[in-house]
Amino acid sequence: MTKKERTLLFTICVIIYNIIIGLAIEAVLIVSLLFFLAENPKLAESVFTQVALPLLLLIGLIAAMSISVRSVGWAIRKFNLEDKLDPKVVSRYQKKL
Repeated sequence: MTKKERTLLFTICVIIYNIIIGLAIEAVLIVSLLFFLAENPKLAESVFTQVALPLLLLIGLIAAMSISVRSVGWAIRKFNLEDKLDPKVVSRYQKKL
């Protein structure tokens, strides 16, 4: 395999990983919000839900991106992929010291 083919395969795997991580985090946050609203029915009728849901989705998106960048960076270091992938892709996930 060439570097270009490995980079393409790596990028596809990262995309699938991002989708799975994002959906899992959003599902956990929404289910926790539903449990919280079930305990407090007066909050469910208020403006709280109109504000809380978009904020939870934004928090979930930021958390998923943060977890993804850190875990993909860890995988690149752990499996020594720096020289096997395109340097532009590797630099996107490596911390700059």
